[in-house]
Amino acid sequence: MDGRQVTFTLEDCLDLAASYDPTLMETPFVIGHPKLTAPSYGWANRFEVRDGLVYAEPKQVVPEFAEAFNKGMYKKRSLSIYLPDSPGNPKPGHFYPRHIGFLGAIPPAVKGLPDVSFSEGSGDSAPVEFALPWEVASLVDSLRALRDYLIEKESLEKANQVLPQWRIDDLAAAIANSRMDDDAVKPLSYSEEGKMKNTEPTPPTDFAEREAKIQARENDLKAREQKIKDDEAQRHRQEVTDFADGLVKDGKLLPAQKNRVVEIFMNLPNGAVSFADGSATVNETPEALLRDVLQSRPAFLDFSEKSAIDGAEPLDFADSQAMANAAQDYIAEQKRNGRDVSVTQAMAHIKGAKK
Repeated sequence: MDGRQVTFTLEDCLDLAASYDPTLMETPFVIGHPKLTAPSYGWANRFEVRDGLVYAEPKQVVPEFAEAFNKGMYKKRSLSIYLPDSPGNPKPGHFYPRHIGFLGAIPPAVKGLPDVSFSEGSGDSAPVEFALPWEVASLVDSLRALRDYLIEKESLEKANQVLPQWRIDDLAAAIANSRMDDDAVKPLSYSEEGKMKNTEPTPPTDFAEREAKIQARENDLKAREQKIKDDEAQRHRQEVTDFADGLVKDGKLLPAQKNRVVEIFMNLPNGAVSFADGSATVNETPEALLRDVLQSRPAFLDFSEKSAIDGAEPLDFADSQAMANAAQDYIAEQKRNGRDVSVTQAMAHIKGAKK
């Protein structure tokens, strides 16, 4: 990261592998080359040298990171190393692995390293080779672009599962904080070029501008996420409103009940419920279950146009209260005549009135 290059001999590689002691300090798997505050996605159990390459045996790899890695999102590896005289080296006088960084779009400077993948197993079947670092600020931009892509192509929920915003925020904060402690720890990172460079500290004005740009990007992303949420809620409301209208049209729901049904749908939880239904197991969302219950109800109203009964006053069937009153009047009239009729029979009697 700081432009230095050091020739690493086979003896140096052997010293690094032999010096590693996970009980003293474990080497984490990270994305890029962040500072100490970044999250770890796995750990190195041990290091060994084979055929001139340094291998690391992974353990406790986060499943989501392993899945993203196996999909090719972080195909290259990079090893950050404490020099024998680096401040903070847990084993002064020896090379010591600081962290293993996984790279995305930027290729490592060590050419010809084969790709690797994580699997359920561990040990030699899942080696991780060391390569070179890249600029962490570019990594944050790449992660933001990846999250934007997931939101656009999949959904906000999917983006939060794969790459939550707080992880990117933590990494961005670590980059900002690193400006103040770059002189405290100077681990070795390899570069492509053969000459050493001393990086100049970032001027305060440049730092302020970068922070302002980061904040502006964060505000824009939050606004986009909120718009996606609002659009999704509006689409869902229109969908359940159309469903409720269909129930009213089919005579399975009273018009006065439509708005209440829509609001119930809008406030149902998204998670699936699982329960036994006879010999079968049902695993559905509350919305799907409620839709099925309402859709399977028998029609108790008939809004189709009928010929009026002789002498009957025209009845507005759009007025559910008028229909209920007419049915109750008919039931009372029949009761005075010594005949008991049900609500269904009463509705069948009055449905001949025109809307």
